[in-house]
Amino acid sequence: MPPAVASLKVEADEVFAKRAPRDSLERSRPGRRARSLVATKKGKYTGHRLARHGDTDIAFDATVRATLSRGRHRVQPEDLRRKVRHHRSPFAVCFVLDNSWSIHAERMVEKAKGLVFRLLEDATGNGDRVALVAFRGGIPEATIALPLTRSLPLAYRRLRQVPLSGQTPLADALRRARILLRQELSKHPNAVPLVVAVTDGLATRPLRPNGDPTLDALTEARALRRARVPVVVADTGAEGRAAEIAEAAGGVWMPAERLSPDVLLETLAQLG
Repeated sequence: MPPAVASLKVEADEVFAKRAPRDSLERSRPGRRARSLVATKKGKYTGHRLARHGDTDIAFDATVRATLSRGRHRVQPEDLRRKVRHHRSPFAVCFVLDNSWSIHAERMVEKAKGLVFRLLEDATGNGDRVALVAFRGGIPEATIALPLTRSLPLAYRRLRQVPLSGQTPLADALRRARILLRQELSKHPNAVPLVVAVTDGLATRPLRPNGDPTLDALTEARALRRARVPVVVADTGAEGRAAEIAEAAGGVWMPAERLSPDVLLETLAQLG
């Protein structure tokens, strides 16, 4: 070991007395899929930053280099570096399924269920969770047909029958998806949320009596954008308003015919 390194001294009280602002980019817990910074001692050490008050995951190599680069043999607060680690965060995917009656409705319902099952099969060992929000027959409200889960058997039981509905409370479905993902993020802050809306965008039921169904749906799409929830809209109709929903959400629009397990998994990989 070089003499300069061997004689390096650290005055702990002096060094750790300095405070620095927290890094808002770091997540609180390690995950498995999407790339993210992590504030614990788990994950791959990929770089370093200035240390903050209370940091214990110290990058000793970077600290030594910073000290010696200033021609000193004693570590000062401005020399202290902490490790930056990367990990893979799990996805929390919420499908919003427009199961209102149409000529293509039954096919779209089965396709959406197939996507849920495929994602759950792929989620084994990855920590991903999938949910589905649909419309309730005879009631102008949406319902959580499948809560966020990693359980394939539960999905089979809950999605065995998703009946067609005569109404399209799209705004309520988008609102429930946003709330569901917000609750998920409060429990698992490192999760990466995603809404996949399979719809033509033609809402028929407002959030409140005498409201505008389309305006309410666009408002809820903008709320997803403000919440920084990525949105994929799979358009099931040639003359619908799905593109407007996607634009309001700042999301991705595609024809429903293009929405396949492989395409969705590729989209998730790009988000990660």
